[in-house]
Amino acid sequence: MYNISLLDSLNKIDVSWNNFLSTENIDLLATIENKITQSNFTPPVSRVLHFMSIPLNHVKIIILGQDPYPQPGVATGRAFEVGTLKTWNQTFNNISLKNIVRAIYYAYKGEYLKFSDIKTQIDKSFIIKSPDQLFVEWEKQGVLLLNTSFTCEIGKSNSHEKIWRPFTSKLLQFISKNQPDIIWFLWGNNAKEIVSGISIQQKIESMHPMMCYNAPGREDDFLFGKINPFTETKHSINWMG
Repeated sequence: MYNISLLDSLNKIDVSWNNFLSTENIDLLATIENKITQSNFTPPVSRVLHFMSIPLNHVKIIILGQDPYPQPGVATGRAFEVGTLKTWNQTFNNISLKNIVRAIYYAYKGEYLKFSDIKTQIDKSFIIKSPDQLFVEWEKQGVLLLNTSFTCEIGKSNSHEKIWRPFTSKLLQFISKNQPDIIWFLWGNNAKEIVSGISIQQKIESMHPMMCYNAPGREDDFLFGKINPFTETKHSINWMG
């Protein structure tokens, strides 16, 4: 069913990840592959370990997601990227991505708008890259879009969380130790929980972008909270691409 294996895809990794790929961790990947290939999963095998193609010493910011979108053809190996979305004028239902764009708009324009209103300004007064280019541009600038589960069964969200957890724990420890200056964006309880035992020097925490609303007691709301992650870091990353 699969043209290549996870281990075959490791020939595309950047050398900065070589020290992570110990015999123990390669054996762990082989065990994971035996489990996930018992069902149809997403993203494609060639994209599962895409993050390892990014030079670790180039990474400035990690955005930590949960697991791939479970719909066929949507997951890309980058957290929060919607692979079927080519323009912002396409109809799509991903609330998290819409709120990410709203937060970026606030970071540069200082105003909260509905996504539908922001769309009318794109390519006019708000120049943001198209959704099929934006995440690529972030990556070029040093943003690592990392899920904590790297696959899921098609149609079943978070179905491979337990399978990937041992690997992910080792991976996040490795990153924090080898690149301590990275800023971690921790959105939601899953991201906060999985790094709870890891020493992280710089982090920006908030609720998950899936649900945003302005109300008392939501000082850490992703969109309306006290800290906007894109405002805090736009000096080093052009979030509009």
